[in-house]
Amino acid sequence: MLSAARSGALGRWRPLANLLPRLLSSSAGSPPLRQAQLLELSEVEKVLRDVQAGDVRVFPVGEGGLHGGSCADYMVVATGRSDWHVRNIAQALLYKIKQKQKGSDRILMPSVEGQQAGKWIVIDSGSIIIHALEERAREYYDLESIWTKEVSPNISVQ
Repeated sequence: MLSAARSGALGRWRPLANLLPRLLSSSAGSPPLRQAQLLELSEVEKVLRDVQAGDVRVFPVGEGGLHGGSCADYMVVATGRSDWHVRNIAQALLYKIKQKQKGSDRILMPSVEGQQAGKWIVIDSGSIIIHALEERAREYYDLESIWTKEVSPNISVQ
């Protein structure tokens, strides 16, 4: 590193400020790229049925959804009977994602939060965000009320 600085090689390096926008949009004028869809909604519902997740609810949150967000198309909320069950729900979904990509050169894994505690685990699988909550956590946070309230046209949702 020091020799590179002495030779002036680092002085010639220029950051590509417009690289990210070019990566996110194609030259053909198509919409920006989104995270790869790791699971289909029907696959998520099947896995949740197989692991006996309770009170599974699906909310459309994409462009045509209630809040008009573009980070995902659907949000799925499911209940586990205990911390262990919530972690098992998450593990089953992650296993399904790995199995679906078996034999590919690269395996893409979703972003997962809350796996250690097991009270509330969130899996961002691209176009579907899955929330697995323990019964008491689901009652306390009441995500359904957030995603089922009508949005006033005068209030902008951020």
